[in-house]
Amino acid sequence: MLKNQKFYLVTLTSILLYVSHHVRDPISDFTEEKEIMSVIERESKSFWDKDFKNFSDCWAHQDYVRIIGWWSDGGISVTEGWNTIGKKIQKMMLDNPVPNPQNPVRKNINIRIGKDMAWVTFDQYGKDTDDPKFDMPGLSRETRVLEKIEGKWKIVYVGWLLQGQ
Repeated sequence: MLKNQKFYLVTLTSILLYVSHHVRDPISDFTEEKEIMSVIERESKSFWDKDFKNFSDCWAHQDYVRIIGWWSDGGISVTEGWNTIGKKIQKMMLDNPVPNPQNPVRKNINIRIGKDMAWVTFDQYGKDTDDPKFDMPGLSRETRVLEKIEGKWKIVYVGWLLQGQ
C-alpha cells in the first residue's frame, strides 16, 4: 500500500510541477490580452488619425518586421523592415494629412500568448470614407504577431486580406 501511495504522490507532484511551468495564469493572460488588444487598437487608431508618433510607438523597430496584405484594387502588398515601413507610412500620412474617422468593429478575436510573443487573428469591419489610401471598407481578415520588448508589447507582423463587403 505504501508503494502505491509513493507512486501516486510522485505522479501527482510531477503533474503539478509540469502544469505550474506550462499552463499560464488566467488572470495574467487576461491582463496580457488587454495590453495586446490595446496596442492593436492604438496602432489602428493612430494610422487612421495620421499620427505617426503613436503609430511608430506600437511597432518594434527591427529589420524583421513586416506587413503583408491583399485587396482587390491593389493586389498583394509586402513591406519589410521598420525603416521601410516607417518611411512608407509616414509619407502616406504627410501626403494625406486629414484624419480618416474609422471606428472598426472587431469580431472572432483569437489570441495566443507565449512568454514574450503573441499572435492574434480577428475579423475587422471598417467603413468606406472615400480615402483610398487609408480605407479598409467591409470585412478584413487580420493577423498580428507581437513581441514583448523591454516589458511592452510591440507589433512585428501585420497581415490583412480585405475581403470587402
